[in-house]
Amino acid sequence: MEILLKNLLPIMEKNTELKLVPNYSYARIYKKGDVLHRHKDRFSCEISTTLNLGGDSWPIFLEPDETKGKEIEGKYISDYTNGIEIKLNQGDMLVYRGNLLEHWRNAFEGENCGQVFLHYNDINTIGAEENIYDTRPDLGLPSDFKIK
Repeated sequence: MEILLKNLLPIMEKNTELKLVPNYSYARIYKKGDVLHRHKDRFSCEISTTLNLGGDSWPIFLEPDETKGKEIEGKYISDYTNGIEIKLNQGDMLVYRGNLLEHWRNAFEGENCGQVFLHYNDINTIGAEENIYDTRPDLGLPSDFKIK
């Protein structure tokens, strides 16, 4: 999936009107009963995408007010608003600020749903340049890989 992270970078920059650095990507196939709990992502997910690869519909919810929810003693606490429901068709991609906006999915009622997630930082954000590739020496390497 990291080839998507790299190859979609110009499209992401055009659509966000930001100069971005790529961090990491992953794909997942969700099964019946899976839940994505309300949360905000870490710094590497400043600019996030979820790309629907197909399967049964599974809406994502976003809380547009970034002041909702907070971290207390290392635990995330939500204000539990209803948020905005977003339905993605196969091939649709949602771009959002993953580290600022609460997002979640209710219990999945379908059989399966494939998603790809791409994560970037705005180059103008403090620490973004040092965080390129999620601090890995290059794309495709595990997070614990070190150059000797």
